[in-house]
Amino acid sequence: MPKYSRPADGDGAEGPLAILGNRVMAGIIRQLRKTPDVGRKVVADALQVPASTLVPYLGELEAAGLLLAVPPRAERKRGEWVRYRVNDEAVTEIYLRLGQEIGEI
Repeated sequence: MPKYSRPADGDGAEGPLAILGNRVMAGIIRQLRKTPDVGRKVVADALQVPASTLVPYLGELEAAGLLLAVPPRAERKRGEWVRYRVNDEAVTEIYLRLGQEIGEI
């Protein structure tokens, strides 16, 4: 039996599932909806994980356009404190895309 099966028409669900199906990323989005415009330490404390654990996840969410950061990645200086908030339109879009892929919408 193969370790990883891929249905012929399942490519559209891959991106949304990778993000919405990841507990840490879903937790980051949930927490930033509750308390927007905070840094990763506040989010990490709320999720009870080390702040360093969130670095790759925050980067991935920001690159996907699901999080908005101040200052944006292109303008950041090393060691600069970054505040994050959810891009609600982008999160809704990815949620709807997943719904379409599973036939819910």
